[in-house]
Amino acid sequence: MRRRIWSETLPFTALTAPSTLALLARYRVELIAAVRPWDLAALPGLLGACNDAGVSVGLWPMIEDAEGRWASASNAPRFTAFARRLLDALPPEALVRDLAIDLEPPFGVVATAMRSPTAVLPSVSSLHDSGWAAARREFRSLIGEVRDRGLQCSATVLPFVLLDPSTGPLRPVQRALSVPVDALPWDHVNVMLYTSLFEGWSGGLIRRPRALDLLARGAAATRRRFGDSAGVSVGVVDVGALGDEPRYRDPAELAVDVAVSLSSGVDVINLFDLGGVLRRGPAEAWFEALSGA
Repeated sequence: MRRRIWSETLPFTALTAPSTLALLARYRVELIAAVRPWDLAALPGLLGACNDAGVSVGLWPMIEDAEGRWASASNAPRFTAFARRLLDALPPEALVRDLAIDLEPPFGVVATAMRSPTAVLPSVSSLHDSGWAAARREFRSLIGEVRDRGLQCSATVLPFVLLDPSTGPLRPVQRALSVPVDALPWDHVNVMLYTSLFEGWSGGLIRRPRALDLLARGAAATRRRFGDSAGVSVGVVDVGALGDEPRYRDPAELAVDVAVSLSSGVDVINLFDLGGVLRRGPAEAWFEALSGA
């Protein structure tokens, strides 16, 4: 079983604090650290501190917000160019397990999709077939380069991609959201199944029991679709890029989400995110819930 934790907003100085590294090492939780273009100079220091502390680390590239922040078919050349810069910035001696590619539309589209999927799914990607094919080639090439360096390359995706057919050539949801997922050689595919968002952004239509049912169904569908490469991301502990994400009430809710995910056949579980864990301590309670203790 793997346990991973996202870190989207914490500065590298907070990630390399001895107390933070000690928690990650104690609970054997992998750190997935966001790396923006302005972080590249400090990357060797982060990796050195994690390696010295025995903390497994993955990197989560993000470009400038004006260019989309996350990876998508619409910004594939710009995003993959930055990912390659990140790879070139890795010290030869650094140990990195994973390059985590977050496949999402831009901020506004994500906010709409998480609140009302029916408002997003009928939309059509502005990319023609040739542009879609070119974007897929960009990501396929990047995955190959990541593997050539001895790293894994994972994808993190919105739950709506599970609505696409798993056979045949058509992927209407992925095309609408501009996120190429299927038929690319990802080592791991992580689906965002955040019960706090299901409940909090439903306008009262979804209560906690129904959110857990959606998690169970989503995790089972993730396992069926991606097999041994399947993983889920649970949460959220605190707000992220959008600034208004509904949060877990307490670590007990996380513990139940972990149990539901495991019972649905998924044992790679990711938590969003480390900044929230540290802000809403005691951090040990969140880590114990994530570990299934």
